[in-house]
Amino acid sequence: YSCQMPVFTSSYIIQVAAPSATPIFVADAAQAGAMPRRLPAAQIPGDGPQACTDDQATMDAHNQLMLQLQESTVALQQDRAALLAKSALKLSQDYEGCRLVQQALEEADSDGVRDALVETLRGHVWELMACPHANHVLQKFIITSRPTACQFLVDELAKQGLASACKLARHKYAYRVFQRLLEHLMPQQTAGLVEGLVVECVPLSMHRYGTFVMQHALEYCSDAQRERIVAAMLPHISKLSVNNDACMVLDRALVKACARTQDVLVKAILANTDAIGSMAHTRRGHAVVLSLLELAGGEHLEEAAQ
Repeated sequence: YSCQMPVFTSSYIIQVAAPSATPIFVADAAQAGAMPRRLPAAQIPGDGPQACTDDQATMDAHNQLMLQLQESTVALQQDRAALLAKSALKLSQDYEGCRLVQQALEEADSDGVRDALVETLRGHVWELMACPHANHVLQKFIITSRPTACQFLVDELAKQGLASACKLARHKYAYRVFQRLLEHLMPQQTAGLVEGLVVECVPLSMHRYGTFVMQHALEYCSDAQRERIVAAMLPHISKLSVNNDACMVLDRALVKACARTQDVLVKAILANTDAIGSMAHTRRGHAVVLSLLELAGGEHLEEAAQ
């Protein structure tokens, strides 16, 4: 047996077993030289049938506890979702509350749960888009939901008239929600909003926030609407070419337009003698020149070089 040194007492010598050894032996002092005797199994801690029964009981209690905790967690999550849905309008307009609503939208396991979370937001879309906190909630809802579930957002904005699109595009918070609508909804859903942009596409292209909406409109709208936007910009190339924000819109138009519309825009830019020179020296304008040189061919490329 693998044992440590004996520990001597007045009447017994107790052989202390190593950690890996199971047997425990006891010897009388008078019989120190004799073979130590083994304790009965009932007297050895953690051994025998009783120990097995205790282990099984402990495991059953543990499993029961885990089951109760899981059931409690599900119930708590349902209660939390119901509470958030009831107070979503107020929470969405709060710095910390809007984060809770966004998290709930992202973690929702069905479209029905998301629809319930935004139910109290219906009828308040216009003011929520302009809110520094609630605009993030609307963006998260658009990103995580199916396009048809977002139709009420478009409907509420349409009630404000065509001019509402331009107002939203210029707003420092609302323009972000406008971008998400253009990105995630179907073109037929946002067609009315894009029509409102066509009327003021030139001043919007030169606006600090409007430029981003116009770029998204050119990327996600229909070919017919894209052609109309470019047509409205053609008479103002000289003005657009010297504006950094507008140059980004021109570049997006060159990249996303159909071949026929691209050709018309390339000719319009080349026809303006100062446009290429002005854009080539600016941080954002040089991208337009590069795109133009890639598209221009033959006599157009020679004209651009001159």
